[in-house]
Amino acid sequence: MKRLEPIAATCIKITVYAGHIPYEVVYYRNRIPAYMAARWMWYFEYLAALVKVNNPHRRVDLYVGPQTLRQGRDYVEHKIETLLRAKRARLKKECRPVDDDLFGYRSEEQRKRIDALYYEIDKLERGEYDGYVPPVYINNIKLWIRKNTQDNGE
Repeated sequence: MKRLEPIAATCIKITVYAGHIPYEVVYYRNRIPAYMAARWMWYFEYLAALVKVNNPHRRVDLYVGPQTLRQGRDYVEHKIETLLRAKRARLKKECRPVDDDLFGYRSEEQRKRIDALYYEIDKLERGEYDGYVPPVYINNIKLWIRKNTQDNGE
């Protein structure tokens, strides 16, 4: 498991809250060098202020700090590694002998589950992952600074 580089792991996130719950991340950039984040800080504060002015009943939060989420290829590699570990543990559990199998129905079902697990493990070992991958860049500012273009839950 690789660690994220501390220098290249600065992220900027603008979040709109509905009460105490984060409603939507309207702007997200990651892997910005610290000097670039400091240089353009006025712009990110301006974007957060625009969102706040157009949504006065909502809390708008600007976060600038270390990147805490994995994304892109890093996320996929980490997810494949954890899924492989989980599938192999489930396969070990599934390979136990079947109790109370009078007519062989449970052993048939068990064989089908084991075959499906082998297929999923083989697919993950080839590097195929069909699940959700979080986006690296989000920019929905335009939807939140224009009034009457989107029902923002108000």
